[in-house]
Amino acid sequence: MDPTLYNAAMKGNTNDGNFSLAEYLKRDEEIGYQVTPKGNTIIHVAALRSHSDFVEEVLKITPALLCHQNKRNETALHIAANEGHTEVVRVLLRIAGEKNYKETLMRMTNENGDTALHKAVRSGYVDVVKIILEKEEDPEYEYSANKTGETPLYLAAESGFLDILREILESCKNPNYAAGPFGRTPLHAAVVHQHSDCARLLWQQNNSLCEELDKRGWNSLHYAVKLGLKEVVSDMLGWKKSLAYLPAGSENDWTTTIHIAASELDDFYAPNMLIELLQHCPDCWEMLNSRGQNALHVAIMNEQGMSLLTLLESENWGSLVDEPDNDGNTPMHLLAFGKYFNKDRKFSALVYKEVGA
Repeated sequence: MDPTLYNAAMKGNTNDGNFSLAEYLKRDEEIGYQVTPKGNTIIHVAALRSHSDFVEEVLKITPALLCHQNKRNETALHIAANEGHTEVVRVLLRIAGEKNYKETLMRMTNENGDTALHKAVRSGYVDVVKIILEKEEDPEYEYSANKTGETPLYLAAESGFLDILREILESCKNPNYAAGPFGRTPLHAAVVHQHSDCARLLWQQNNSLCEELDKRGWNSLHYAVKLGLKEVVSDMLGWKKSLAYLPAGSENDWTTTIHIAASELDDFYAPNMLIELLQHCPDCWEMLNSRGQNALHVAIMNEQGMSLLTLLESENWGSLVDEPDNDGNTPMHLLAFGKYFNKDRKFSALVYKEVGA
């Protein structure tokens, strides 16, 4: 790239007495189209440094640069959105609108399939997101997923950007709730990354997302139980209690919500989650997993002491203690084998005392 032009773009210099950008560009029609080794034009360079006046001045003379892509297929809009340079984004979209390029520019994708909206969302710039969504002339347009399956909505949910998530949901008539990586919906993403506020907002907008399974065969409730997100679990079961009875896993290897709470939660969270499940679905203690095991089986096998005591304190523990699994082992057999809780003989003794053995 011409060094004089490059330095002007770096500094945002349009006119300093010794240099006039407009005159310099008009002297040679082709000079404005020169690129750096990475394929960046002068508006890429200026956009990166938030020189909106420079970008506007260049585009008055060479408007075709609006849609020029560098070697990563990124436009100046991609770069400005990624850096959160709101004024550059405004200038680019205003001029694009004047030249009837706006829709094309906003929907252009880079080598990863990201639009400028993807870039703004990923970087957490809510003001840029607002500008892009305001300029979108088709409110029913669904922003598609990038090459890794991430929509802007998915990215906002995964990162916990509540303001951005709300902006997308309010601005788009048909937000793209499509599943992303690992077959997870935006609700999965919010729950897995423990962004409870985002999860609740998504659930309120689209209740049916609770029932969607990822590639592992788990729905959002399963993950909320596993991670101890009590308020999210309460909301979902308040809407549809039958969610608690849906299996998690594959056809031949599956578990249930009460098994997840009893076996996978930290001892600190397990009692509250078990109580929450039993309050909404008092008969869910009867559920068995694919191995014919009840919640007591898995609590013992995973050495979850508080889960075990919580279950033993419930009214229905008596029928669980003597219930055999597919291999004929009852929870009491597992304790008797001595394989579990060997490091804490006092605890084993306490369990035996509880069950009257």
